[in-house]
Amino acid sequence: MSREVEALVKKVEQGHIEPVYLVSGEGVLAEPAAKRLAEAIAAARGCAVQSTRRPEDLGGTLADLRTFSLFDSAKVVLVSESALFADRAAAADLLDDAAEVLPVSDGEELAPKERRAVSRLLQVLDLFGAAGSDAESSLDQLPDWAFLGGAAFRKKRKNRPRGKKQAAQLKEGLVELLRRGLQEEIETTAESDAADLGKALGEGLPEGHTLVLVESHVAKDHPIAQRLREAGTFLQLGHLGIDRRGQIEGLDRIGEELERETGVRMAPAALRELARRTLRKVGGRGAVSAVDEDSASRLAAEYRKLASLAGDGAITVDLVEQNTLDRGEEDVFELLDAIGAGRVDAALGKLQRRLQGADDAIGERLGLFALLAEFCRQLVAIHGVQQLTGAPAGVRHYGRFKDTVAAQLQQPLPGDEPNPLAGLHPYRLHRVYLAASRLKGTSLAELPWRVLETETRLKGESGDPDVALAELISALSAGEPAPQWTGSALPRS
Repeated sequence: MSREVEALVKKVEQGHIEPVYLVSGEGVLAEPAAKRLAEAIAAARGCAVQSTRRPEDLGGTLADLRTFSLFDSAKVVLVSESALFADRAAAADLLDDAAEVLPVSDGEELAPKERRAVSRLLQVLDLFGAAGSDAESSLDQLPDWAFLGGAAFRKKRKNRPRGKKQAAQLKEGLVELLRRGLQEEIETTAESDAADLGKALGEGLPEGHTLVLVESHVAKDHPIAQRLREAGTFLQLGHLGIDRRGQIEGLDRIGEELERETGVRMAPAALRELARRTLRKVGGRGAVSAVDEDSASRLAAEYRKLASLAGDGAITVDLVEQNTLDRGEEDVFELLDAIGAGRVDAALGKLQRRLQGADDAIGERLGLFALLAEFCRQLVAIHGVQQLTGAPAGVRHYGRFKDTVAAQLQQPLPGDEPNPLAGLHPYRLHRVYLAASRLKGTSLAELPWRVLETETRLKGESGDPDVALAELISALSAGEPAPQWTGSALPRS
């Protein structure tokens, strides 16, 4: 167990117990840590831990925690994956709701819809724990992003937030609304789980009652998470991630926790092989991609299975290879690069791994075909544009290619014909260009026919559609190398 968890448990054992705790991180790290913390609190309170997973809402749990029991003097509730912290937009959405009544009417009392809007404003203040001496100082404690618009507001504006001037005008109107609401002593009635929890943080829970939350994902700058962080009751235990080089971040910590849990050590090389066979990416193509939650759970499950097979010894690479099906992440662009480089065996191996790891084999097969068909279209286009422009083949140096050849390949074509290569990123264009440089003109001329034949076989004309994809990839990978340019000036033909 991590030092952070043990430090918090020690405080609990010393009698320093807070009403709400939050533990975030990869499930294999966060869930045992939250359970350890909840059990320590329950032991100190003299009660049992009540656990619930993926509740429909948190309101019922909070209502139960506010109610004294006839039989138990204390309650400790462990809630896993409420999804409450996955999006911080609740505050912006509530402000948008309140903004619908602006400008405030001139009547002596606020209208019913204005009173409801004040209630929403108070919910936002509960979220952030903002309590100023007056309306203006209270709203000044809210972050600027809260006034820029929530999800529904931005959707109407094609994902555009409010401008600075609009945000300032909104804030000015809300100050007046809140001022009137405070004069009339309107109270909040929390209408969302986030606002309800924010209120519980401000008012506390009955003596001996504690809520422990464990979440895989907590949005950056979430208002309640910020308050828990400031109170010292928010533990962040880290996540798995895969960088652009395929290196896995956070794997060592996962391995340490699973070794602690099972009592069986896994050799570092074996742990890397297990991760390669199980983990899959989700999200965008940033510097570090998140790891699919189900695949992270699969890694943990496979570790536990291998630990039972290892007996008294450590888990080795051989044991992983013999007992774990390879369903890991295979980068489709690495598959295309292997095709472009003429590495037939590597390309076919990547194809097999990609299909083997797919949850939907048919969908994955058709998706790969669409990508390969586009790749073939680009190969043929490069060959045709080279014939028209005299752009050279075989320039392997990316810098030289980008500075000179890319411009030739992407220039406007005679007769105002659209250039199919226009807009393609220079790096991607270079990878396809190198593949085209390896193929003879006759091979390139056959590609449209090969693509059509492969599509026909995929859609029912073949008893084994995977073979159709494999044959297309083999044909694309088997071209003859073009002469390599080594001079100081680019040839014109």
